[in-house]
Amino acid sequence: MEKRLPWFEMTSDQRRIYIDSDQLYRVYLDASNKNRSYRGGMHWKKIKDRQYLFRSTDRRGYGKSLGLRSPETEAIFRDFHENKKRLKESIHELQNHLRDQARFCKAARIARVPRVVGSILRLLEAKKLLVSSVQVIGTNALYAYEASAGIFFESGLMATQDVDILWDVRSGLQLHAGGNDEPGGLLAILQQADRTFELVRKRSFRAVNRKGYMVDLLKPEPRPAHSLEKRQMGARGDLVAAEIRNLQWLIASPKLTQCVIGDDGYPAVMVVPDPRAFALHKLWLSRQTDREPIKRRRDKEQALAVCMLVLHYLPHLQFAPDELRMFPKSAVTAAAEAIKASELPPGYGF
Repeated sequence: MEKRLPWFEMTSDQRRIYIDSDQLYRVYLDASNKNRSYRGGMHWKKIKDRQYLFRSTDRRGYGKSLGLRSPETEAIFRDFHENKKRLKESIHELQNHLRDQARFCKAARIARVPRVVGSILRLLEAKKLLVSSVQVIGTNALYAYEASAGIFFESGLMATQDVDILWDVRSGLQLHAGGNDEPGGLLAILQQADRTFELVRKRSFRAVNRKGYMVDLLKPEPRPAHSLEKRQMGARGDLVAAEIRNLQWLIASPKLTQCVIGDDGYPAVMVVPDPRAFALHKLWLSRQTDREPIKRRRDKEQALAVCMLVLHYLPHLQFAPDELRMFPKSAVTAAAEAIKASELPPGYGF
């Protein structure tokens, strides 16, 4: 008797609604990115009886002069304000379309990602932190893998009360507070998503909201281990990243950028490790004797589920050693043995 796969496929209607949502959100993101170039304003400034076109770039009035008033600068002024108005109207219309589409997503039961995670992802995207600085790892990454394949994993495989954010410190990211009374760094972003987020204790890698949902900030253990690396995105009071062994494997792996749908029906962009890297790392975790047995069992279940997903829906991704060179040979060999000993379909392997 063939073993039942740990997922069920999207229906044709669900696929259509997901694709429409993905495309609509991409258009919205493109418009939002263009809108950022119009931040601040443009106005005429009088200096010694002469008028100059001034482009301000922030709320404090910083900016630069674009030159003396002339037909050319008047055209620049006119185009700036017309384009800014047109873009604002377009974004407003797109937001209305997203609101309508969110209802379709919920009705079609493709709204999957916890609402708070979707909110955090949208804020990270708006601040241009995804891909370059942070990615999602752990159980929540399964939402990206299932969306890429057009399937839904079983709920037991997905259940979690936390999201793990992996930070690549090589990006040189430094987030600052917006004012003396505002928290800076990742905690400030979390509190924009849900104002009840607080550190579980001073200098913790974890923040939790009033509903008990946790966000963990992680980074690879430095090499050599005794060397010192930055552990906070912001200043004092921000999350302090936990340094975890062998997370550099996920940092070095290719990334998958995928649209996911929050349980409020709104899309978000999630960046996760290549599914093969996720599977190999989870299989490695499942063999660590200092890890809790219940977690080791779950690690293996998730790893093998992602392996099967790659085989059935992402055949262009091969478990070839030269494509997994970010992992040590011993980890790849042990993973291959675990896969061969599992109940995966024939023909699957390294």
